[in-house]
Amino acid sequence: MAKNRKLRLRAFAKANLSLNVTGRRDGLHTLDSVMTTLDCFDTVTVAERDDEGIFVRFVGAEIGADNTAFKAARAVQRIIGGNGWDIEVEKGIPIGGGLGGSSADGAAVLRALDLLYRLPERGVDMRAVALSVGSDVPFMLTGGLARVRGVGEDLFFMENKLRLFIVGLMSGSVSTAAAYGKFDALYGDGVYCPTDTEAMCEKLLAGDSRALEYCGNALYAPAAELQPDIERNAALLRDRGAIVNMTGSGGTVLGYFTDIEKFYRCATELRGERGFRALAPAKTGVLHEWIEK
Repeated sequence: MAKNRKLRLRAFAKANLSLNVTGRRDGLHTLDSVMTTLDCFDTVTVAERDDEGIFVRFVGAEIGADNTAFKAARAVQRIIGGNGWDIEVEKGIPIGGGLGGSSADGAAVLRALDLLYRLPERGVDMRAVALSVGSDVPFMLTGGLARVRGVGEDLFFMENKLRLFIVGLMSGSVSTAAAYGKFDALYGDGVYCPTDTEAMCEKLLAGDSRALEYCGNALYAPAAELQPDIERNAALLRDRGAIVNMTGSGGTVLGYFTDIEKFYRCATELRGERGFRALAPAKTGVLHEWIEK
């Protein structure tokens, strides 16, 4: 087998169309959420080394050693052994925005190593390893549109029949741990379900734009306490006709449109706002480009 091979992948962001917190299990919050992949991405390069070292370098961000890209590579190495990898992550997904950049990076590393070594044939349970890296990583392995329940292990994928146009405003970084801490302070029983995910899925499966009426996020109020610009940005989008929802634990607020003209007007008016992005659902979760030396 040729040595020193490389793979470069695009690791796409995600948005939570809905997010209910349904309880706790083994110290983790359980969720019932509808997620979709967005056309905002990090670029992840995985290159083989001649020794057992695993080194991760970030471009455009300062991220510590305890990152999902490293965790994913180490989890695979523990199972298949062999030499290590140099991993480079060029950040395009905002950090702390609830867009799943960390999970996307871990999923991209797993996908790259699968393409290089055919991991299931070597005893790697991809879903189990992904879940050990992070609760969003199993979804990120595939991407698309899915209902995600539990701690990320229960996935139901759907065809995306809605033509969505999205204006995003990044309100500032919000710590996921801090957002859940605020959630626990607000909702002591660990349960808050502001929307009907079942109804949203029924409408999505039918291609019915009324699915957006079921947007909601249990972490909105906790995140807004931590980052007040979330409320401001939500109002800016709502005033321009968007269906508004925060993604993840914040602080990105997304305004959804099915009418391209309304989307264009909103995007034009808000283009100068801090953290502005025009987005759409990506066609696939992870694209890969083979580069072999």
